[in-house]
Amino acid sequence: MTSMETVLRKSPAAVVAGRAARLTCSASKACIPCISAVALVLSLAMVLAGCKGAAGPRIGEVVPDFVLPRLDGKVLKLSNYRGKIVMLNLWATWCPPCIAEMPLLNTIAERYGPKGLSVVGIAGDENADDVRSFVQETPLQFDVLLDPHGAVGTEYGITGYPETFLIDREGKLLVKFIGPLPHPGGQPTPELVDVIDRALGSM
Repeated sequence: MTSMETVLRKSPAAVVAGRAARLTCSASKACIPCISAVALVLSLAMVLAGCKGAAGPRIGEVVPDFVLPRLDGKVLKLSNYRGKIVMLNLWATWCPPCIAEMPLLNTIAERYGPKGLSVVGIAGDENADDVRSFVQETPLQFDVLLDPHGAVGTEYGITGYPETFLIDREGKLLVKFIGPLPHPGGQPTPELVDVIDRALGSM
């Protein structure tokens, strides 16, 4: 199978300043030893080199597995979806671009679910009740998992919400989208459709 190229969709609105500390490596406990007793000119390089998960998985690599609860308390692992194409979306209810792309994710789940694609949303809200209220008001057609401490986002190297990872049947990263998925008129663009179709057609 030919490796797919990384697709980046950057949006300034995707990075929410109020949660930057949670979403960047510099705020994690693992970074503290990286910068202690190091000259200021070297500290950034030390942090980037020494913090686990800072860059996240690369194209073609097996992505980190994780175990997270759903709103109903059932615990799921990413590896539970092995054998399917997974569209993993990291989002939060306080992130306007995240909310704006939820109809698109519903469309993708409904259109491609029968073909072997699973959409999985990971909500980074600190309060599960906020996620529960949102889902009650805006029903989602895919699994929503809770990650109140942002552990998955840190391990996957995200810089803000939303970010989306397309993962193949063997758990390898195919494509990473930074920022909202392209969705003019609430529908996937031809480019996004092509990426999904290529992923589903690969064996």
